[in-house]
Amino acid sequence: MASYTWTLSDNLRKKAELELGETPERREEALANLRRRMEEKKSIVFNTDSQFLIRFLRAKKFDEERAYKTIVKYYELHVKHPEFFEKYHPTRIKHVLDDGFPFVLDSTDEEGRHIVAMRPGNWDPRNYPVSDIALALFMVIDQLVEDEAAQINGVIMLFDLENVTISQIATLTPSVARKLTSIFQNCVPVRLQGVHFVNEPLLFDGAFTILKPFMQEKIRKRVRLHGQNLEGLHEFIPPSILPDTFGGYLTNYDTLPWRQAFLAKDLQWQPAACGDEKLAIACFIHAL
Repeated sequence: MASYTWTLSDNLRKKAELELGETPERREEALANLRRRMEEKKSIVFNTDSQFLIRFLRAKKFDEERAYKTIVKYYELHVKHPEFFEKYHPTRIKHVLDDGFPFVLDSTDEEGRHIVAMRPGNWDPRNYPVSDIALALFMVIDQLVEDEAAQINGVIMLFDLENVTISQIATLTPSVARKLTSIFQNCVPVRLQGVHFVNEPLLFDGAFTILKPFMQEKIRKRVRLHGQNLEGLHEFIPPSILPDTFGGYLTNYDTLPWRQAFLAKDLQWQPAACGDEKLAIACFIHAL
């Protein structure tokens, strides 16, 4: 098994040490400890590749216990929700992407954080379920955190709720809210640095009331509801990197190039949990 090799800039190395407690010594120690614990859990065939494990350690600031639990939940997700990973390829969510969400902005903010944007106003619940939207968001973030800089810098989510209807919000039942928040809080190895909502309708208050109890306190503190106050949004995300639909300086912003690049990954796509052919088979048939 190849050992981890640092290939990033000195600035990112310093940031990883300052914010995550990551040093070469701590990294190797944590990776070794994770692998020992994985050997003890015979019911799961883990991907023990360093590149796979490191994203969980960074997401949990090198807290080995929290990282291990997240990895186990990541695998449990495959068992508890197999429909989520059936035909796990970008083309499966093309219909969601074609409706205009989610998409990743071309530029990061000053902290190097990617912005994942959602504008679900075009969604017709009669055409496909909210779980398809969740899958699209999961796949986009899953692919995004393959980039080590994104693992260290984190990700910001931006929701524009203009034109969202009561029929859309009605799909967010407590059971759905519990499932979605559990997936994104407990299974996805990402440093979620902020969640911003703009143009939310009055009826969104009810939906957020349903979501809020299932959110971790850390996440709740990072949620900002801006309404029509786009200047308030710009205090967190500079308008220089935002499309004009978010009050930014970028006019005629086209998400098509990003969508095409994402869909082009279809042939080589596989869940990050499956690091080789053996794991690609085993991680879907293990019993917990």
